[in-house]
Amino acid sequence: MRHWGYEDARAHPGGTDGGIDVRSARALGQVKYQGSAVGRPELQRLFGARGRAMDKQLLFFTGSSYAATAIEYAAENGIALFVYGLDGSMTAVNAPARRISTAPPSARTPTSVRTPTSVRTPMPGPAAASRPAAPPAPPKESRPGIGRFVLGLVLVAVALVIPGSDSFDPRPNRTLVTILLLVIPCILILWGITEKSRRRFWPTGLGLFLLDPPLAWLSNARLWRGDTSEALLPTTMTVLFVTVSVLLIRWNARTGRAAAPDES
Repeated sequence: MRHWGYEDARAHPGGTDGGIDVRSARALGQVKYQGSAVGRPELQRLFGARGRAMDKQLLFFTGSSYAATAIEYAAENGIALFVYGLDGSMTAVNAPARRISTAPPSARTPTSVRTPTSVRTPMPGPAAASRPAAPPAPPKESRPGIGRFVLGLVLVAVALVIPGSDSFDPRPNRTLVTILLLVIPCILILWGITEKSRRRFWPTGLGLFLLDPPLAWLSNARLWRGDTSEALLPTTMTVLFVTVSVLLIRWNARTGRAAAPDES
């Protein structure tokens, strides 16, 4: 942590604060060495131990790995995750950790501590030591709601094109059918603009996508003309798509609630 600019970092192992092993005026760190992957509860204890000092950066170090729920919780709360090796190597696991470890050398305070890095490099020669190496650019991350926004735009195009096609006989009229088909994409676009979390979205997105074809089938009068046998296929497909959509949305909501409560 001193190498990354936290010059006043001091180790305080074995304290009673519920998860603070290293303290600095600008950051708090916890170090774990365990055989199993670090889970969400350990990060929640670190987050809770910070108290009202919300301006302090949280750093977590482990010698093993992180569970998917822990990585998701860290992304939501800006906790930097690192994996250290017994040989002194240090690997940044998520975006906050990469931002810290790739800070410009001018922002760091040189120390005698071995340089933590995820890639070992040979010691520079005299000429190279006189000039700092350019740090790699941190990877760019997409906005949390970009998937919702893109899916909404796709369904907007579908809603504007399908009611006017030759195989579509809108009931009661093209304007009302288009408005009906625009409901789901408008929800997705607004959701994408306002979303801040990176929680899993694809089951809910797929469920909303599968709700759109039944709306188009139900409003297409051409599919419902004729005898019962001719209406059997669109009826079956409507029931199937709606069922799968509801199951996907409920499953995603249920697993999301299970991960939300504080487990510490």
